[in-house]
Amino acid sequence: MKKIFTLLLFFTALPVAAQQMLVDNGTDNPQIINFDEFDKITFSGTTVNIRLTDGSMSSSEMSDINRIIFGDYTGVDNIDSERKELVTYISCDAIAINSEAGTNVRIFNLIGTQIISTRLEAYGGKISIANLPRGIYIVKAGTRTTKIVKR
Repeated sequence: MKKIFTLLLFFTALPVAAQQMLVDNGTDNPQIINFDEFDKITFSGTTVNIRLTDGSMSSSEMSDINRIIFGDYTGVDNIDSERKELVTYISCDAIAINSEAGTNVRIFNLIGTQIISTRLEAYGGKISIANLPRGIYIVKAGTRTTKIVKR
């Protein structure tokens, strides 16, 4: 129930200028949907169902969705299937970032508020998340972005 409420909260905080939604499901072909093609988004247990105005339906398990990005897309650049994970370690106290020393790292909550901003001291540097409450966060290091779940 918390996931559904969080996703609904996230959808209500969409930027007004966004015209498309990109659903990154970890494949080389993320789904890009124009807002004018949306009919309805529903949740059934742990499944997200997207019905389009032409009657077609797309369903995904919440656990299969890496991220959802709102904006205007002309294509997806530089998908590297050999890329390393951005966050290599997570505990209740810290995360390890798989990026070079000097990389700016920012952590956001799901409504887009920046919670942490820091610069990595060394490759694979750890960042304390001990003061963050349990929940889902977005980690951005340089041009790379991922989600983490603090339990």
